[in-house]
Amino acid sequence: MEFFSDKKVKIVSITIIVALLFMILGGAGYPLLSSGVNFLTKGLSQVSASAAGEGEKTYDELVRENEELKKEAADLRTQLVNYYDIKDENARLWKYYKIKKENSDYEIMPASVIRRDSSQDFYSFTIDVGTSNGVHNQDPVVTDQGLIGFISSVNAVSSKVTTILSPDLQAGAYDKRTKDSGIVGGNALYADENKTTFTKIDANAKIKKGDIITTSGIGGIYPENLIVGKVSDIKYDKYDATKYAVVTPYENIKKITNVVVITDFKNKGEIKRVSDKEKK
Repeated sequence: MEFFSDKKVKIVSITIIVALLFMILGGAGYPLLSSGVNFLTKGLSQVSASAAGEGEKTYDELVRENEELKKEAADLRTQLVNYYDIKDENARLWKYYKIKKENSDYEIMPASVIRRDSSQDFYSFTIDVGTSNGVHNQDPVVTDQGLIGFISSVNAVSSKVTTILSPDLQAGAYDKRTKDSGIVGGNALYADENKTTFTKIDANAKIKKGDIITTSGIGGIYPENLIVGKVSDIKYDKYDATKYAVVTPYENIKKITNVVVITDFKNKGEIKRVSDKEKK
């Protein structure tokens, strides 16, 4: 049925039918019709031939059009890629702006992850900024979701980040709800689950699941109130029965691609003392 729906086929078919009709009538004794057969069939043949040839293009024209279409498609793909790049960059800059707006005393340096250490158990990674960008050892590394780690080694153009999943990170912290204080540090038991721990807490601490843990600012390495994560479990050490909390960061440390280095902040390097109020 698709064959007869073609415009060219319809025209040629009508031409044949009309020609046959005139031939039959002419042969049946209709001289006028017989004399007009040649005229009509000739005209219809020309129409059908014209229809059949309508829209046909040379090989060179088709090749040229095909190349033009390929170029247009390539241009559109490039524009789409550029659009996504700009969209991602805008989203990233907005996060940096948010961090700076909420912490006017921060000096920050945006960075991208350029390499991950597959042999490292605690998911350290390398970023594309270094001393030439004002980055130094021990500088905190964050996102808009909270603390990610710290700069553990640095050269002129890149830096290694040790994450909060590593025991090498030790940050003073406290429970935002109860004010119970302790130390945040990674643990090999939980690193693969993208979790860290909150240890050195009092036996009578009222910490519970769902509480938010933030940095305390003690030690002068990390600013106060950086979010570490949410308490996902309360555990007891099997060797000394001390209480500790398992904390899940709000970022997937293993998949993170962009971070911010805090190169300076108010009270950096100063040892903060814990008041009696904060201890309670």
